[in-house]
Amino acid sequence: MDSTLKNFLDTKKNLVLDTKIPAIRRQKTEVPKVPKSMQERPIENDPYRKFANSCIKDKPTKKDIIEKIQSFIDAEEAKL
Repeated sequence: MDSTLKNFLDTKKNLVLDTKIPAIRRQKTEVPKVPKSMQERPIENDPYRKFANSCIKDKPTKKDIIEKIQSFIDAEEAKL
């Protein structure tokens, strides 16, 4: 057997072990701390913006959204 081939077969285990991709370290799953400036945001006075924010945050049903929009329409028609 050729000495180069014999050396290659002897080191094949090292070749496989050397080419492995190292494992990715686990990320920390901590909840980020909310800065005080974000906690003390002013309360929104615009009813439409309040409605939009509550839809995003609370995810109401379609029926509730339609009822709320209808109340906005009724209020604006009453002004006319």
